[in-house]
Formats: sequence, C-alpha cells, structure tokens
Amino acid sequence: MYKLSYIKFEEEDFDIYHKIVNSDIVMKYITGLASTLERSEARFKSIMEANVSHQLGGYFKVYDRSQIIGLAKLENYSKEDDTIEVGYILMEDFWGLGYGTTICQDLVLFARQNELAKFIIGIIDPDNIASKKILMNAGLESFFIGEENNLPTEKLRLKL
Repeated sequence: MYKLSYIKFEEEDFDIYHKIVNSDIVMKYITGLASTLERSEARFKSIMEANVSHQLGGYFKVYDRSQIIGLAKLENYSKEDDTIEVGYILMEDFWGLGYGTTICQDLVLFARQNELAKFIIGIIDPDNIASKKILMNAGLESFFIGEENNLPTEKLRLKL
C-alpha cells in the first residue's frame, strides 16, 4: 500500500510542475506534446489562481513518502456549476504501479466527504485506455464520446 500525500502547489514549486509536464510521453493524451517553458509558466499561473480560489480543491503535488510522483487536481468544472473535475498526471516511472487508481479513488473520496459538488467528472482522450480504466474503477461512467475544442474527448461522471 502506498503512503501518498497531496500538497497544494505553491509559487516555489514551478520547477516541480514543469518537470512533470515537460515530457512528450507523459503529455501524449493530455496536450499531445511536452509543455514548453512558456506554456508551463502560463499554466502554472492559472494553477496558482485556482489554488487561491479553492479552499479544499485545487492542484496538488503527489508524493509517495518523500518522492514526487505526479500531480492531481480537483477543480470546478466550468461547464457545469454542480460538478468538480478530477485529474492526475503521473511521471512515466510511476505508470502501471497502481498509483493512478489510488490517486483517483482518494480524490473521489475527498470530494464526496467534503461535499465539493454534486458530480465529479473526468475528461480524457478516448484512446487513453489506462485513464479510462482508472476512472471507471473509481465509479465514474462514460456519458460523452466526441470532440471538444478540436480534440477527441471522452467524459466520465459520478454522482457524489
């Protein structure tokens, strides 16, 4: 069993964030390419803003004991007022070890226990079979497969 901790990103954590998202392999099903320094800076600024506006949710560094393994988020879903979005990115060395399942289940439980929203949603590339399996194992069910923002998109949802 893993001993995971979730710590909100702070201003001094930019290098950690950029290290996570600066990989073509890791970002394949998210943006398609590694994040450039400029893109990471812009995205990190919005992450800092989200963390200020979310008392309980937001963007988190994920550690297994003292080792950074990725990031996770619980963020208000902009298209539905009663919905929070779950997300996670694992560094490649930690794929296939059960971390994604544990992180997703932890976030769903946290959202439910803290009544963060009525629904939780996960948004993925339909070709990302691993993430679909992770979300379904956490109880989310597919309700949309199509295109959004010119990207192939699948949405899975769970009533909290």
